[in-house]
Amino acid sequence: MEYDFTFAVSGVDVDDRAAVETLRQHRDALLARAGGVDLLCVTGSGGSVAEAAAEAASAVRAAVPRLRVIRLDRGPVDGRGCVAHRSDGAPVHLTPSEAAEIDARLAAP
Repeated sequence: MEYDFTFAVSGVDVDDRAAVETLRQHRDALLARAGGVDLLCVTGSGGSVAEAAAEAASAVRAAVPRLRVIRLDRGPVDGRGCVAHRSDGAPVHLTPSEAAEIDARLAAP
């Protein structure tokens, strides 16, 4: 299944034209800045939302090695944290164990 994620990132910003272009070309990813935080919107695929998040994070780090994925952006949707959207547009709300698994995978080198 494919999921769309927004990650908080560091190591690159919207003024880094080379990184912006590489991310767009290799992953159709969008780098933005909101509220003082650099954000990366990217699609990942996997058998679970955690696998998809890890796949997406690994791919963008491979494309731009100085990019650091800090965390998933957990924006509020209908009063609950929504960390992703499936490719059909349905929001994904994580259980605590799924959130812990994603955090652990993102922390891994």
